[in-house]
Order: sequence, then C-alpha cells, then structure tokens
Amino acid sequence: MANSVQTAPTNNPPDAEKTEIGKRSGRRAAAVAAAGGLLVVIAVAMVLKNADIGITPGDPAQPTVTFVAKSDLGAAATTLTPSVAGALIEDAESCRIPLVSMTISRGSAALGGTIRIRSGSYVSPYFAVTDAVQRIAVPYPAPYGSGAGSFVIEGTATGAIVGLTPAKAMLELPGAQNVPVAWRAVSPC
Repeated sequence: MANSVQTAPTNNPPDAEKTEIGKRSGRRAAAVAAAGGLLVVIAVAMVLKNADIGITPGDPAQPTVTFVAKSDLGAAATTLTPSVAGALIEDAESCRIPLVSMTISRGSAALGGTIRIRSGSYVSPYFAVTDAVQRIAVPYPAPYGSGAGSFVIEGTATGAIVGLTPAKAMLELPGAQNVPVAWRAVSPC
C-alpha cells in the first residue's frame, strides 16, 4: 500500500482576497485602456478636422466649398475679374483671405451657354460652357470667418454643373440661381 499524505481540511476559503484584487486590477486596466482609446479617437478626429479633409459629402441644400491651394493661385488669377485679381491674389498669397476653388462643367447645358458668379460684391467674368471641365476661383461670398454665405449664379447655361460638394446643377437659368454654401474657416497656409 502506498503512503498517501492526507491533509486536514482547512477552515480558510480559497484565497478570496487575491481573487478580488485580481478582478479590481483587471477592471482598472480595462478602464485605462478604454480612456486611452477614447483619447486616440478624439486626437484623430481633431487632426482630420484641422486638416480640412472632407469626410462628409455635404448637404445638397447648402453645399460646401474649399479654398484654392497656394500652389494654384497663379492659375486661379486668370479666372478672376482683371480689375480686382491682383488684390485678391495678394490677400490669398499672404494668407489673409483665401479664394474659393470650384469647377464648371457642361452637364446638360448647351455648348456656349454662359455662367457668371456673384460672390458678395464681387462679380466674375462670364464663363462659356465647353466640353472640358473648367476650374475657376472666386472670393468667399461672406467674411471668411463666418463659414457660410450665398453665391448667385447667373447666365444662360441651364443644366450646367457647378462643382461644389456636392455638385449643384443650374436648373433655374436663364436668370439667377441662389446657392447657399458653407465652409470650414481654417488657415490655408
């Protein structure tokens, strides 16, 4: 017969104290991890917001606009009304007031139809609709810091598409079409 060691039963329950400490430290670690994850999500959201990266497609009732990149200001100058182009480009180059970047495309408009844009007190030259997409610049329709304003699109190019986010078809032409827009007022430089 083999010797067996028998232990006397103890009155102490299993090490309940150590189990409780383990549970608390596990909860604490989970709470710290959750807080850290939340901080990372907030930091990423702040970076994306400040980077002016358009994540949402915009509201069809109030499309969004963005500014002309500093490297594109030379090309943008050729689309502005000549009498004010110099001052507008100077303001954009010195990062005081950026310019809006948009496109005009034919859509269902007849070739040769025209569009011009009223943006605050600024009136653009007429742009003839062609088969090619045209990139143009105009000033913001309200003070840049306000983040919202309205363009008035005039001309004969019924069905032309103005490249905002989302794009807007000019269905009220000939005549004038009011287009409320919004933007995120961040420094372009």
